[in-house]
Amino acid sequence: MSTVKSDTSHHCDNLEGSIKEAVEADKDIRETVRCITLKALSEGKLDLNEITQIAGRVVKGAGLGAHGRNSQDKLVKAVAGLDDALCSAAEACKLAVEEASSHVNTFSKQDLDRAINDLSELEAMFLDTLKEVAKKANETVSDTLNDLVRHGRVSGTAVGQKTTEIATLLNQQFSERLSDTVSAGVDSAAKVTSNLAYAAAGFLDALGQKLNQKSTSNPAPNKSK
Repeated sequence: MSTVKSDTSHHCDNLEGSIKEAVEADKDIRETVRCITLKALSEGKLDLNEITQIAGRVVKGAGLGAHGRNSQDKLVKAVAGLDDALCSAAEACKLAVEEASSHVNTFSKQDLDRAINDLSELEAMFLDTLKEVAKKANETVSDTLNDLVRHGRVSGTAVGQKTTEIATLLNQQFSERLSDTVSAGVDSAAKVTSNLAYAAAGFLDALGQKLNQKSTSNPAPNKSK
């Protein structure tokens, strides 16, 4: 997940508006935010820069939509939806690495280490995004986001737990099987990273469709907003 220029930055304004409307509607906020975020993440490359931009727009949109009654609760649910989506993104990255690792002649131990390092940055990115949006938000939104950051740093987040599990699993599966050979130059390493990002976006799209089908076929009538 290299920090390259976003392929879908032009969608960000629409994303922010969609999240705002979802939070204002106050109906299945967590699930709706998760679905909207997954769709945005699966368009283009699933790299760290892309994820950071999208996460920022999601939190901004949630902050704008979290007003009126139960505004704090709405925002907490929206952020939880983003956390859920980031967990799915981490799972998609894992699938992309597993696929790439089957090609031992083109995927090295160093490529694996880079992918795992990028995964490990997701939780910090998530919490930093909440903190940055809080700086420019109104008092209620700011206080709520900062509370979530403090809680996340102490107790951890869902995406933090997920990426730790995935990193451990990938190391156990592939660390000894892959060659230590360095990729032939910066261009080759960048190509591997780019290919992983596109593959991960494809896997995420498939994961998102499966999750949406499951949610549709198994509705929860008493599910909270």
